[in-house]
Amino acid sequence: MEIAQLPSQKRKNLIIIAILVIGLPLIFFAAYQVVQLLTGAGGSNKPKNVVISNLTTSSITISWTTDTQSTGSVIPIENGNSKSPVIDKRGNSRRYTHYVELTSLEPNTKYNFQIVSDSTKYSAEGGKDFSFKTAPITADTPTPNPIYGTVSGGSGDDVILYALPKDKSAYPVSATIPSGGNWIMDLSALRGISDKKMVSTSNSSNLVVIAVGGSGKGATVDGIYSDIFDSNGKLKDTNPLAISSKTDMYKAIPSEALLTAYATNNTTPTPTPSKPTPTPTQPEEEEEEEEVVFDRRFRLVQQLQWINMVGTGASVTGKTGAASIQVANLTDTGFSVIWVSKEKEQGTVKYGTSKTSLSNTASDQRDGLTTKGNYYVHLVDITRIQPETTYYYEVVSGSNTYDNNGAKYTLKTFATLSSPPPFESITGQVSNLPEHGEVVVLAYIQDVDSSGSSGDSTKMATLIDDNGKWILSIGDSRIQNGSAYYEYTSGDSMKINLITTFDTSLTTERMEGITERDVDIALAESSGSSSSTSVSALDNYGILGASNGTSLPVNSTPTINNYVVDGTGQTPQTGMLDNMLYLLVFSGGLIGAGYMVYIVSKQKSSSKSKMSKNL
Repeated sequence: MEIAQLPSQKRKNLIIIAILVIGLPLIFFAAYQVVQLLTGAGGSNKPKNVVISNLTTSSITISWTTDTQSTGSVIPIENGNSKSPVIDKRGNSRRYTHYVELTSLEPNTKYNFQIVSDSTKYSAEGGKDFSFKTAPITADTPTPNPIYGTVSGGSGDDVILYALPKDKSAYPVSATIPSGGNWIMDLSALRGISDKKMVSTSNSSNLVVIAVGGSGKGATVDGIYSDIFDSNGKLKDTNPLAISSKTDMYKAIPSEALLTAYATNNTTPTPTPSKPTPTPTQPEEEEEEEEVVFDRRFRLVQQLQWINMVGTGASVTGKTGAASIQVANLTDTGFSVIWVSKEKEQGTVKYGTSKTSLSNTASDQRDGLTTKGNYYVHLVDITRIQPETTYYYEVVSGSNTYDNNGAKYTLKTFATLSSPPPFESITGQVSNLPEHGEVVVLAYIQDVDSSGSSGDSTKMATLIDDNGKWILSIGDSRIQNGSAYYEYTSGDSMKINLITTFDTSLTTERMEGITERDVDIALAESSGSSSSTSVSALDNYGILGASNGTSLPVNSTPTINNYVVDGTGQTPQTGMLDNMLYLLVFSGGLIGAGYMVYIVSKQKSSSKSKMSKNL
């Protein structure tokens, strides 16, 4: 007779099935990921559908798509020399869509640029740099004409919007969206293709609105303005923008605004007389590519709750509020307002040509059209205003309004000068940033050798990016009264002050060769004092043997229980599944263990069967 299967045998069979159910999907997933990494099967990072939009007298937007999620930036080219890369307006995350804004440009001036996708540089056909020309200054004053709506079906903030006349007579206006899907654009920024002058629209204008959610995905709406928008400029519900597979979106973009990218890594640039450009095989070119460090990805291995142990660097000890307000970048068509607030808060500037009617509002450089950020250090640009005109303004910072005790702050824009100088810029990097990372670079040129212009130039200002890098336009700097451009010599100096949440010391740089080198400044409080702070070691942090309770000096690399605390800033690999190879090994081992259990179980079952038969 046969003995019924024991309950323990059933449990073993269930364990084997569970191991196979878990292990097989893991190993297939890991193998797929490895294939993706080795073959690049996910597609190309080559820029596609490069679009020129938001063309003004002093700025432009360059956007494109890639088949794979990639990092993207634009390298401005000045006199054949590459400047510091300008990253995506939305940050340095990997996306299918890419959106870069170039600002502080000169009117009616030609500029060159290259696109960087991951670590590969791209240019126009034949290895030539991409180029564009800014719009000329006109006497027309734009009247804001916003349009807005919602996009569905997109992936987070990885969507770009375009709007333009259906007859392709103008460069498109464009915008990005936050993750919520809401968008807004201003049709008053349209510029004609033929003359780059402002293009007006009306209720009878025939328009096209394009939403791009990645290569080959998007949506379009076209028609008479009054048919697709309501009286407030909102896209009607009868004309939804829903992202789907769509390949003909770019047919509506004029050819003058649509560029084609070609990889330049295998081409040999033509050297310039002033500074030879090495071929890509030479070490110097490799060093230039290493500077574009946009392809780093970080993984959160373990969820930890961090607390403030050494201070956030966010305590505000310098001037704040009305006492900190400064004006910079004053030209014939705009100016910038800088200030520091005691707390992180939103900031805007209200302005107008009458102190009793501040009808215009400008937001922080970092703000989007629909999203506003909270900052300690604020930089607001007022643009597209009239030359030789007195403007009044007040600063709104959080719940506070600074209006010069009711009299309003005031200034007069400069006159428009003929024959503007060529575009020149200074690049650099700020190190030892405070935790909040908010710094404005404020600079002016000072005459030292009594040659060229005398006295000091007007102040120029710019924000640093997330990596502490900055670029400052100096070509349009003027003498104090604005009647002439500032002519500096190699013997002059540039005075640089870093505006942040504490007072900083003034840095002096010689103008000799300043446009050919990076200006690196280590941020430190003007007192020059520094304090030594110590914190307790984190408990284990996923590193076996690292004990708690030992005091760790900041910015040091002590040894704790024979484990060295790495000061490189890289997160330790504490998770076994963080590496695909480990995942493969783990999955294979799991399946192997299941198979061994199955064999042993089968042998035991066979023995019991033979024993039962003998009985």
